[in-house]
Amino acid sequence: MVKERKDEPEENKKAEKESDLKKFLKKRSFIYLMCAVAFVVIVVPDMIAPSDLEKSLVENLETDEQNIAWNIVKSYQGPDNSGYNLYDAIITQIENSYPNENILGHRDTIIEISAVDVQEKVGDGVYQIDFSFQTYDDNREFVWQVNIQTSEIFPINNGAKKMMDIVELYD
Repeated sequence: MVKERKDEPEENKKAEKESDLKKFLKKRSFIYLMCAVAFVVIVVPDMIAPSDLEKSLVENLETDEQNIAWNIVKSYQGPDNSGYNLYDAIITQIENSYPNENILGHRDTIIEISAVDVQEKVGDGVYQIDFSFQTYDDNREFVWQVNIQTSEIFPINNGAKKMMDIVELYD
């Protein structure tokens, strides 16, 4: 009988602890809920928001051939196909030109990519890729011709030639 009396108070203590925990949570549940909502409203949109580059990038590519031509230029890594690609070289050069500001996140920055079919003038499978960078104080344009059948790239202007030289000489 004595053992039964000892067990009964322990069960009462457990019941009291559980009820204290429930009371504690019920009193503060609104605070926890508000913290969770604030996290979702403030932090999550920044996690899924497009990057600064995606916000300023305008692609005027309508056909699969135009996309193929742009992807050839974008992924060009020089004659040995190793190291730095052309697209990263351009973006890095632009960012280095503005070391004290996030130029790709600036509201006036626009990066436009277009591809024009120049097969009638040059030959079959040749597209002209124009990559233009515009911001509040600078305009740059890089122009290449790409043969999508052979994946050959030819720089048309000095900016495109300079970027290709950076990629080809980068190790």
